[in-house]
Amino acid sequence: MKELLDMFLTFARIGGFTFGGGYAMLPMLQKEVVNGRHWATDEELMDYYAIGQCTPGIIAVNTATFVGYKNRGIPGAIAATLGVIAPSLVIIMIIAAFISNFIELSAVSSAFAGIRACVCVLIGSAVVKLAKKSLVDKGAIAIAAVVFVLSLFTSVSPALLVVVAGAIGIATEGRKWGREMMLILGKLMASASSAADCLRLEADWRPFPFLYNISKETGWYTFNDISNMIAVSESTPGPMGVNMATYVGFHIKGILGGLAAPLSLVLPSVIIIVIISKILDKFKSSAIVQNALYGLRAASTALIAAAGIGVAKIAFLHVGEDGSLAFSELFSIINWKAIVLSLAIWYGLVKWKKHPILYIVVAAVAGIVFQFH
Repeated sequence: MKELLDMFLTFARIGGFTFGGGYAMLPMLQKEVVNGRHWATDEELMDYYAIGQCTPGIIAVNTATFVGYKNRGIPGAIAATLGVIAPSLVIIMIIAAFISNFIELSAVSSAFAGIRACVCVLIGSAVVKLAKKSLVDKGAIAIAAVVFVLSLFTSVSPALLVVVAGAIGIATEGRKWGREMMLILGKLMASASSAADCLRLEADWRPFPFLYNISKETGWYTFNDISNMIAVSESTPGPMGVNMATYVGFHIKGILGGLAAPLSLVLPSVIIIVIISKILDKFKSSAIVQNALYGLRAASTALIAAAGIGVAKIAFLHVGEDGSLAFSELFSIINWKAIVLSLAIWYGLVKWKKHPILYIVVAAVAGIVFQFH
């Protein structure tokens, strides 16, 4: 029981300080789960992230379920999952109940502008660590390079990229074929780009179209309410999908709805991840599984790096509401305050290697004090 409580509290701490979606959770997981508790290795963490892309649900929740099940079976999966979503439930319901103009508060906006700069650095540091263990040869580098480019410049689903990368690993038996790997990967990715439109959403955004559909069918909330919940969800810690479900549930049925909606959202993925974990444990020593993981790890590293680039665009450049850049005044589009803060945080990470929470708090305070926007 004590171990389950420790697992719950550990993942609650991770969920409470995760800003920017599932990929931003990685530095916290490395510190708490890999280095602190030794509940997983860096390689296993990459496997969980990659598989989490290909399964229903939210990647941050799926990863927590994987780690919990690996260490304490089904009770551990439940404890870790509840832990990672608990801060979202509490914070979102408080905001929905008492702070109607939360996102419009100047201090909140400045704090999150600082936090975004910090998250870029934390993701960058995590990617460097993962790359050293996943990009082990020319073949893995080729997979990562193609996945990175396609993730940044096309609409190919991350799930499809991960699946194809795993298939490449199996097809080539994990051999070190840099040029040949690149040619095979390019052909398969081109075929994959036209498939499965329903999978073209980032993991944290998967509930979004369903929320619109529920609004049309039930009238429980308006499209304007959806815009509000997105704004609040993006500005609070925890997985965005869980935040949105909590906001909807509370809006409809108060506290009971705020609990029922996110729990219903994560339940199917918990069941699926537990089943996959059982299969993975049984066949992990298989050559086929190992070859698949070879491709999955390279793809996962590339996807995390691409996500970091997306966060960096928002953190370091002044963009319009549609995400476009205002190139009319080149110098003015650069957020110099955020860049200086990120360099200071990077220096602190290299020199002192403190817990990511400390850097997040410092970034939030800096954002408020220096009025980041």
